Amino acid sequence: MSLEEAILDKVRRLPPAKQEEVLRFADGLQREGTVRIVASRDRSKEMQWIEANRAAYADQWVAVEGERLIAAGPDPLKVFAVAKSEGVTVPFVVHVLPKDPLPFVPGW
Repeated sequence: MSLEEAILDKVRRLPPAKQEEVLRFADGLQREGTVRIVASRDRSKEMQWIEANRAAYADQWVAVEGERLIAAGPDPLKVFAVAKSEGVTVPFVVHVLPKDPLPFVPGW
């Protein structure tokens, strides 16, 4: 059974008043244009940079654009602000973890 069929099956099992409510909701979404697909950006270059520089920036927040480091530091808000001030419209800010972080063991 496809997803659409499963949804329709569930809607058909609802009482008539609930069916009408679901249909009005779906119609409103379609009319308002609130359902849209947003393309994601390829961040493979940024991920490669992080892998290549993980040891140098472990436990820091970094903003990377392509293969270029924009900012780094302990405060993600400041790193984000620096990237925005540099003209990056959608900054790629990530917390760099060490290659093999120790596992968290509570109570030790």
